[in-house]
Amino acid sequence: MTLNKDKLSILFIILIVCLITFILNLTDSPPLADSSNIELTYSATHSTKEIDKKEEVTTSSTKILDPKPFIEGTDRQNSQLTIIHRPVWKLEGNLIDQLETLKLAADNGDNEANYIIAMNLRYCYSSPADDIALEHKLEQANEFSDSELAMGRITEKYEYCSGIGKRQRNQFYRYSETAAINGSVAAQESIGSITANLFMESQGYKDLERDEFIFVRDNFIEQKIRFLEEAAQNGSIKALIRLSSLNHSQNYGPNGYVKSFAFNQLILELTKSNEIYNRFSWLQQRMHTKLTSDEIDNAYEMSEKWLKIIRTNGTLYLNEN
Repeated sequence: MTLNKDKLSILFIILIVCLITFILNLTDSPPLADSSNIELTYSATHSTKEIDKKEEVTTSSTKILDPKPFIEGTDRQNSQLTIIHRPVWKLEGNLIDQLETLKLAADNGDNEANYIIAMNLRYCYSSPADDIALEHKLEQANEFSDSELAMGRITEKYEYCSGIGKRQRNQFYRYSETAAINGSVAAQESIGSITANLFMESQGYKDLERDEFIFVRDNFIEQKIRFLEEAAQNGSIKALIRLSSLNHSQNYGPNGYVKSFAFNQLILELTKSNEIYNRFSWLQQRMHTKLTSDEIDNAYEMSEKWLKIIRTNGTLYLNEN
């Protein structure tokens, strides 16, 4: 009996020693979860640094490769511009039958009537004045391959303008100028398309002495450009195209290429025509070779200022209507 008790005591002591050893070993070992967390933390940090480096490289590449973009603008901003349609000036029937009514309306302050009269008189300016002039014009047209079509148009125009004398036809500029001064964008565009030669001849200035001739002609050109600029700032694509062309010729004041570049940018921003966009995008690429970086910056600055004015005025006159 005593022997059994001794065996049990020894076994109990051995069990206690094993249990204490196990507890001590467990306490001294680093937790497996902590090691895993350290590894995960390092991995996440390392990945974040790699992403940051990639983003830094991408941003750096964009800054190097991306030149100054087109004027900052969105379709939403352009949709805030109200598209204005020009008045229809071609009349049904003959002009003579409606001219007096239009003149009365114009005299009473109807600016649209001024524009319609101006466009009709200008249309008739190049039409044959009498039967003899008609026959001469038809003979000239007969020399072309599409003579029937051309002769038909000449005859139609002659009948439409019949009864309108040369003196009345020469008044197209007076009515155009009145409408333009009173804010008609369509009239301003129309004056912008009148050449100096047509103005001087139609208004009776072609026989002036040289110095006076130059003075009158230059005043007309300055006025034409002012009207075009006013029309352009009211969103006229036609006026912007004309201003771009005039300045690109380098014959209308300093910094012609810079101004032309700026007007081209505005056209790209505002036009809804793919054809016009493609044409002026190509022109802009060519203009880059003619301008310094400072001149290009000046052109962008000018176009951005004008775009703010156009958006403030809130109107858009497309080239197509």
